[in-house]
Amino acid sequence: METILGITAYVTAVLFLLDTVLPRDISPVYGFLALLLLSAAFFSIQRINKIIISILTITAVFIAAEENFTPAAAAAAFGTNVNILALFILIPLVGSYMSYTGYLNQLKQFIILKSSGNKNRPYRLSFTLMCTAGLILNFGSMAIIRQIADESFRSFYPKKMTLHMMRGFACCMLWSPYFVNVGLVLALFDVSWFTIFGYGLVLAVLYGVLSAIFLSDIKFSEDTLITNEGKRQDASAEIIPLLRFTLVFIGLSFLVYYAADATMIEVVTFLAILIPYIFAVFKREVIGFSQHIMEQITGSFQKVKNELAIFIAAGFFGTAVAATNFGTIISELLIQWTLGSVLFFTVLIMFITLLLALVGIHPIIIIIGIGSSITPAAIGISAEYAALLLLVSWTVATQLSPFSGQVLLASRLMSEKPVEVSKKNSKFVLVAFVVLSTAVYSFHFAGLL
Repeated sequence: METILGITAYVTAVLFLLDTVLPRDISPVYGFLALLLLSAAFFSIQRINKIIISILTITAVFIAAEENFTPAAAAAAFGTNVNILALFILIPLVGSYMSYTGYLNQLKQFIILKSSGNKNRPYRLSFTLMCTAGLILNFGSMAIIRQIADESFRSFYPKKMTLHMMRGFACCMLWSPYFVNVGLVLALFDVSWFTIFGYGLVLAVLYGVLSAIFLSDIKFSEDTLITNEGKRQDASAEIIPLLRFTLVFIGLSFLVYYAADATMIEVVTFLAILIPYIFAVFKREVIGFSQHIMEQITGSFQKVKNELAIFIAAGFFGTAVAATNFGTIISELLIQWTLGSVLFFTVLIMFITLLLALVGIHPIIIIIGIGSSITPAAIGISAEYAALLLLVSWTVATQLSPFSGQVLLASRLMSEKPVEVSKKNSKFVLVAFVVLSTAVYSFHFAGLL
């Protein structure tokens, strides 16, 4: 059954891509498949997610009934966030090919060779790798870089490095088009990636500077120094094939997005399938790579069921809410609560997102709930400003919440409790909250957004 569900998830994502080019609307078809996936995932996901998804779905059903949704419209509503699901499960195909063809192993060997020199800057190197490799590899890059460090970096404190790397991961979240949070805010407010990526990049630089400043502040009571002195590194590595593949993928992503009448999600998910197979054809690896992908697909449902259920339920809820005048009402209330101040509004949205994430509510639910419930123009902000604000809110919240994927992964790599990791990062996140909220507001104040 899990194999069938895994295949169904990928078929649903592919149908979404086909819907962008077919003359006939097939959103009710992949929406119905999304409903089946949600139903299958519901009984085996975390309890907190069950409660939240139940509330979202039941509320949306009542709204859909009140607004007289047709069966086709209701089915299509369940497919609202299939674009996010597609981004979530198809982008990793790029990393899968890089692993299958040996690119990641070559990267590992290359870094081992370079890091065996006289200079020992493990934290700077790991942070830089996180900010570059993380653009495409997402969470997987954290474990890969940590493994490289364990085997080759001359001396470092592993827990300190892992927390520093986690902060580097957040830099990617602020602008990379291959991340779910970026794709979601673009879709919510129907804005172009080109209109916000420059501001996101500026915020990422600010976040990186803060990370460097707070590096010396990272201290764990039990953080044993790892040393690799005297280990001989006589391997050879060729980095050019990896660079060629990466540049082709990223370059085509931007070029096609600029030239085509398509969203960034549609472009990058399509290329995530196409580019690996083009390279596989030239390297005569199609059969082997296809078998590798099938193994990944058949076991995928258990790995993505929590996120899958949240994506689908939140999308259905967001579509139902958007059909009402709820957005206007919430916008008017927010104007009253914030006294019409964009600065107060910015701080309030970031604070609410952070607070809800701390009690275990997934950021995608928070962001969709807020994004579907506000009308930017009524608040006196642009859609681009609203998108950037939610992007920053999500990033900051997931750096502190002990329930977020990056904190959970970092805690496993550190052998620490997630709550302990959150505590160690709390002072940094508080400062980042102030700096980023001020920076975002400054874009509005200066008339840039």
